Amino acid sequence: MRMHWQTGLLLAVTLLVLLGVLALPPLPQPESYHDFAADGAWLGIPNVADVVSNLAFVWVGLLGVIWVTRHPHRFREAHQYWPYLTFFGAVILVGIGSAYYHWAPDHGRLFWDRLAMSLAFMAILAAILSDRVGACRGTVVLPALLLVGALGAIHWYWSELQGTGDLRLYMLTQALPLVLGPLMVLLHPSIYTRDKDLPVAVVWYLLALGADRLDHPIHDLTGGLLSGHTLKHLLAALSVYWILRMLRRRQWRPRA
Repeated sequence: MRMHWQTGLLLAVTLLVLLGVLALPPLPQPESYHDFAADGAWLGIPNVADVVSNLAFVWVGLLGVIWVTRHPHRFREAHQYWPYLTFFGAVILVGIGSAYYHWAPDHGRLFWDRLAMSLAFMAILAAILSDRVGACRGTVVLPALLLVGALGAIHWYWSELQGTGDLRLYMLTQALPLVLGPLMVLLHPSIYTRDKDLPVAVVWYLLALGADRLDHPIHDLTGGLLSGHTLKHLLAALSVYWILRMLRRRQWRPRA
């Protein structure tokens, strides 16, 4: 079977991202990572803002799971909803894992947060693949992508336990969807409308990452009312909501 140039480009970019990440030196997780600005307690809940803000993930993930299970007819292929169902289910786990981590931040708790995040990233990558490259392909590669995501988080934590922390494979699970997702939007027309919603969701997530980098400055600027990391949770949940919004509003395109 002849490979289309778009598929060849996607494979080439995947290889470049992989080689680029592996070319980096091992990246241990510094203990200072756990020093978040929002450290206030309330009603016995430590780090309350960073803990409670994870309810946004649980809520939007639950909304997504309910919508997908109630509207399977909104997907052109019957099995096409599996990546999205997995994605929203993983988002619920992100909220639970992140709240667990922020209750008493350390590497051991961070593992559960990152494991759920990796599964969510890989699931949305499979969903985009299903919408744009082929429904069967997205569903078939979903288990393999979930395995890659899980291994990225497991490898990081195992390396920390060995005293040789290495974030590279975990970073790969975030880099691939952020690079390949927009690229697939450019290269492959979707079988659905609402093409612009996915790039908007990516922008919301990039803003979330930016807010996280400004955790303490945002906390200081707002007089302690809001920290950058808390804002990251809210913006990232908004990114997930935008994907749910896309699913609710999109329609099938006529078959060519």
